[in-house]
This record gives sequence, C-alpha cells and structure tokens, in this order.
Amino acid sequence: MMRRLLLALIFLLLLAAPALAQEGDPADALQKDLWCPICQGIRLDVCDQKVCEQMREMIDQELAAGNSPEQIKAQFIELYGPVVLGEPPRQGFYLTAWILPILLLVAGLAVVVWLTRRWVQKPATAPAAIATAAASPETAPDPYLARVEKELQDL
Repeated sequence: MMRRLLLALIFLLLLAAPALAQEGDPADALQKDLWCPICQGIRLDVCDQKVCEQMREMIDQELAAGNSPEQIKAQFIELYGPVVLGEPPRQGFYLTAWILPILLLVAGLAVVVWLTRRWVQKPATAPAAIATAAASPETAPDPYLARVEKELQDL
C-alpha cells in the first residue's frame, strides 16, 4: 500500500515538473519581451549596450519593489516609446503596420491569379497569322514593302 502511494507521488511530481519549469523568472520574461531602444532588432536580454544593462537593473529593482510586469512595460514605453516593444502597438495609426502587409500580399496574389488566367485564356491566333503571312506573301501584302517598291520605281 505504501509502495503504491510513493509511486503515485513520484508520478505526479514527474508530471508537474515541466509545468513548474515553464513558469520561469519574471525578470527574464520581461528582458525577452523588451527590445533595446538603441540597437534595432536586438532583445534586451542579449544586448551588451550600457543602456540595456541599466534597463535590466531597473527591471530587477521594479520587480523587487513589487511592481507587476505590465506596470514595468508601461513605464518603459513611457520612457523610451513603443520601440522597446519590438513591434508596433495594435492600435491607432500603428495598426497600418499590421494591416498593410496583409493587404499587399492579398493584392499581389490577386494580380498573379488574374495574370495567370489571362495567359491561359489568351487565344493562340497570333502565331497562325504569322505562319500564314510567311507562307504566302502575295495574299497578305505588306503596305511598307509596297511603298518601298513604289519609291524605288520612281527613281
């Protein structure tokens, strides 16, 4: 009986271990969410700039003071602007940065579909007309050739 209880407890701890490991440190999560305001495209947790070191220290101090991660993010946005989020906010004018690429992609796909249909539906009459004209030049006189011949006769 005691053996089964011990095995069940070990089994439950093994199941709970990955869930506990995912929780992580809020400072690490904030450093991965925020971006360096000076370097373009570098997260705060990997940037070696002095300002990023100061920002990491500020995150630790704010968390120690009891501020929530959302409050700290809001404070960094107020200090450095929305560039510290690494992506534009999904509101106001910045919403165009999210919508415009999707609209351009849809428009590009529509143009590709339209051109493909146009090329497929185009009749193949032009090569036949060229072959007919080449086979019998008397039946399809060229107006430019006739003009050249006329000018040559006038000389």
